[in-house]
Amino acid sequence: MPTEPSASALRAALLPLEAALGGRARIVGGHVRDLLLGRERGPDIDVVVEGVDAGVAAGWLRRHWGRPEPVVTFERFGTAQLACRTPPGGMIVEFVRARKEAYLPESRKPTVRAGTLDEDVWRRDFTVNTLLLDGLGVVTDVTGMGLQDCFAGRLRTPLAPLATLAEDPLRMLRAARFASQLGFDLDADLLQAMVQARDRIGIVSPERVRDELGKLLLAPTPSTGLRLLQTTGLLAAVAPELEAMVGVEQSGYHVGDVFTHTLLAVDAAPPDRLVRLATLLHDVGKPATAQWADGRWTFHGHAQVGARLALELGRRLRLPHREAEAVARLVALHMRPIQYQPEWDTRAVRRLRHDAGALLPALLAVARADTMGSRYPSLADLDDLATRLETAAAELPLPVRSPLDGTQLKLRFGLADGPWIGRAQSRLVDAVVDGGVAPGDTVAAEAHLRADRQAWEPRPGERGATPASGPA
Repeated sequence: MPTEPSASALRAALLPLEAALGGRARIVGGHVRDLLLGRERGPDIDVVVEGVDAGVAAGWLRRHWGRPEPVVTFERFGTAQLACRTPPGGMIVEFVRARKEAYLPESRKPTVRAGTLDEDVWRRDFTVNTLLLDGLGVVTDVTGMGLQDCFAGRLRTPLAPLATLAEDPLRMLRAARFASQLGFDLDADLLQAMVQARDRIGIVSPERVRDELGKLLLAPTPSTGLRLLQTTGLLAAVAPELEAMVGVEQSGYHVGDVFTHTLLAVDAAPPDRLVRLATLLHDVGKPATAQWADGRWTFHGHAQVGARLALELGRRLRLPHREAEAVARLVALHMRPIQYQPEWDTRAVRRLRHDAGALLPALLAVARADTMGSRYPSLADLDDLATRLETAAAELPLPVRSPLDGTQLKLRFGLADGPWIGRAQSRLVDAVVDGGVAPGDTVAAEAHLRADRQAWEPRPGERGATPASGPA
């Protein structure tokens, strides 16, 4: 039977690994830090090896544990990964050869060479991630700063900050993420170096920036890291759409400028990637639509403008297409639940449910976060809306479909294929959602289209305008 992977099983394997392969092996990075702090540890564990190829070490562990999963190697970076699918949630052990690495000017990828454990430690991002754990459970602090900084909640670099950030500029975003994730304070020299090196973030691939921002958003208090990105100028470099919200004043129940309100809302949102992304961007259209009228600020059309900007940012950061589309859709719809009034009729509630579709739970979560990030006194209206949406769900399951398909439409109206079919079906879906036509009622559906013919019938010269055989 394969060994059940765990942190303790991995630690117990280090000594026999060293005996079998020579060299040295140590657990390093976030796992050791979180172990010392008593924090919940994730499924990823890094092991640094000296004098041993990372792929060889990973292969030895695979055989030692009797695991069926293959080892995946990354020769360029001297790393190898054993991703165990069990226990539930899995465990990923990543071996890395002790190395030195550096970025050349304007390069997106580092140059790498073999090194010693000490060299590897000094080139790591922050002192709290330099602690080494051996097979006997002994923690070694090579820099002499890691343990102190870990328990003091301080984030600083092993080398001079500019040198550490030059090796991998993504570390600037990682510093902001750790501030949000761990509640650590950034050393003053590190903060100043981030300001000086902020333009260097431009050489980092959009995918890496995206992934780091995603981790930041899932931290307990994303606002801490986002504010750091803003004050250092990094936010303007990676997401100028967000930077534009700074200083844009608001009226009514809002707290502070658009950026301040957004930070409060993101912190209030549940730790779901889609919800927090949409909450981060829900008011991104306000800077472009801000107008002062009748003694107050207005932002007419900001949801639609924001949806376009959110989609552009999502594509620039290489978000998966479906995720980028979903975020933009949530931004476009985010005002609908906020504008809810108990006086809404059933048609308006059903229309909201239909328009949101599978995104409805996320949309309501964004609306709640938006409200909680303001001075609005209660969530009672959103609670009432959620109850009415549940009732609507029982009355009209999604997705809503046209009672008449394309073949039925052509036969009933004696018309050939053409764009009119889509328009007619869209009108029927609207009628079902609004309650004017019952689901599946083909007779009422035909009558509705005959009464509404000008809205869907073929235009002159359009495909389908020529009658086909069949009743008209």
